[in-house]
Parts: sequence; C-alpha cells; structure tokens
Amino acid sequence: MLYMTLSACLLGAGLALAAGAQAANTAIPAWAVKVEGRALAKDQAWLATWPGVSWQARFDGSAVGVRLDDSRNYYLLQVDGQTVREIEPASGERVVWARNLPPGPHLAALIKRTESPQYAGRFAGFALENGRVLQAPPVRQRKIEVLGDSWTAAYGNRSVTLNCSEDDITRTTDASQSYAALLGRALDADVRVVAHSGLGVVRNWNGSLPALNFASYYPRVLQDRPLAAPGNQALDDGAWQPQVVVIGLGINDFSTPVNPGEPRSQEQLARDYVAGYHRLIASVRERYGDVAMVLTGTYLWPDDRLRPLAAQVANEQRAQGRSVAYVEWRDIELTGCNWHPSLADHRKMAEQVLAGIRSLGSVWY
Repeated sequence: MLYMTLSACLLGAGLALAAGAQAANTAIPAWAVKVEGRALAKDQAWLATWPGVSWQARFDGSAVGVRLDDSRNYYLLQVDGQTVREIEPASGERVVWARNLPPGPHLAALIKRTESPQYAGRFAGFALENGRVLQAPPVRQRKIEVLGDSWTAAYGNRSVTLNCSEDDITRTTDASQSYAALLGRALDADVRVVAHSGLGVVRNWNGSLPALNFASYYPRVLQDRPLAAPGNQALDDGAWQPQVVVIGLGINDFSTPVNPGEPRSQEQLARDYVAGYHRLIASVRERYGDVAMVLTGTYLWPDDRLRPLAAQVANEQRAQGRSVAYVEWRDIELTGCNWHPSLADHRKMAEQVLAGIRSLGSVWY
C-alpha cells in the first residue's frame, strides 16, 4: 500500500523548533537546491503558484531555516523525510527554523501544500547556522507529470467535514498527500503537479470563465501572470523529461449541467470535450515526445457523462499506436471538503493509477 505517515514533530528526538526573523550564518546557494515542480527564479528567490512545488537541499549541521514571504499558502518543512513544521500563511519575510538536529548530514525539504493561481508565494532559500552545504539532492531517473483539477491539487483532502469555507479549504489542502505525491514515492520518481481547481478541458465548473480552460494555463510557469511575461513560458529544455504523463481532467466539464445561455449544448459539450482532450494530448506530446499516458475518469452523478468519453479518448489514442492506459477511480467516498477526495481516497487513487502505469509495460528509460 502507499500509506505515508507524516510525523507531526520530532520532539521525542530532541528537535526544538523556532520561528522568526533571525540572522543565519550561511545561505544555501541556488546551485545546491533541487526544485521539483514549476517555480520561477527571480531576484535570488523562487516564486510559485502551482501546488506541490518542493525545494530540497542537503546539509551537515544542527539547524536549518527557510526564508518565506507568503500570506496565502501553507507549507511543510521536512527534515529527513519527516514533517517537523507546518507553516501557516503570514505577511512579510520571515525565517522558520528547525534547530537542535542530530549530528550528521540531513535532507531538508520545503513543500508548498496549497495552490494559489492568483498569487505567487516567495521562497528566498534555505539558511544554516554553523552548518556546511552539501551537494544538491540528485534528480531521479523516473519522472512523472500529473495534470488535473482540484482532485489532483488535493483540495480539502485533510478535511473531516464536507461543508467548508474558503479558509477551511486552504487549511485542509495538502498536496504532499495527494495521489500524485504518493505515486512519486511509490515509484521513487520526481513528480511535477500542474493542477488548477475549477478548470476543465473545454468547460470550467458551472460554466464559469468561458474564455479560459486548463489549456490556457498549462504552458505557464506562474498562473498569475500572462504567458508572455518574462520567464513565464514553461519551455522545457530537456532538464524535465517525464516518461509518464497522468491526466485527470473532465470533472468540471461534466459535474454541473449546462446552463441556459452557455455557448454549447450538452451534446456539443461531449463532442468538444473529446476534440479538446485530443488537442491537449497533442500539446503534451509536442512538449515531451511520445510519452506514455494515463487518462483517468470517474462516475459523476447523475448521468455518468465523463467515464465513457474519457475512455473513448484513451481508445482513440491507442488506435493511433500510442501507449495510453485508461484508469477509472473506484470505491472512493469523497468525504473531503465539498465532496472531494479524502486522504483515504487519494491512497486508493494512487494505487489505481499505479496499476495503470504498470499495465503499459516498460515505460521507464
């Protein structure tokens, strides 16, 4: 199973935590930091809007800090794979410290738990006190990119209630426990999550923002600024080359009925969805080549429109000789915020996508 237990703290091991604007002896340079996910390097810091972005660094020392300026997002600070601090939003730059670490080398990771498509959080790097910088963590051979909506972004997956306010949603969203993150840990793969709540292939939730859809944002490093902004085109130069791309889109296209006045009927929506999905897949292949793909679907009450169409797209891709699996998310209870997948659901979803990847045979190179 893909269960991942996150320790609330390591106080039993003698770890003391402190937060505040405290001077650091050493800043870990950018060359020693591994970035996993889309982030824009700017003014000796990184900006990020997508969920699940992480920064990792290796060091030898007894204390590590993270410099943050983010009033919207929640983060996790991990040391050696264990969560030592859950960091809440706060205005202004600050340094959050983990001190009194055991002697020896350590791996620190800062993980952006939440999505913020209209706001870029700023991470200005790791800091050490009387420590020594080590080489950056290695890039894993296996790489997976996961495209999706709120289900992929882990929207409210920690929640124990269905009805959530906007604050509840943000507070209980944890991309480190999404099916995408669990999949990466199971396969020892680097994972890039490109997920945006509310967006669909051709139609967004309840017909909102009809001029935009997921493809409008997919090429952007930061969602909160135009594609033409300096450095905002996600032009991959070979440093990021996934062997597998997982796509979980369509829930927003079909989870609400077409409203009066929308530009397409329910029947036209189905045709446009299939055509739009093929266009999205073509744009992914233009970026990465003939990568293996897993397309996902699930039952949507009451008329079950998504599953047959997502399966149709997968079948049509296979008919063209592509390596494509279709995975149907089954036995999920949707007890997270506002009928979204819970932590238990994400574990099941990860297992099911993992089975889909394995059904494709040898995809790693």
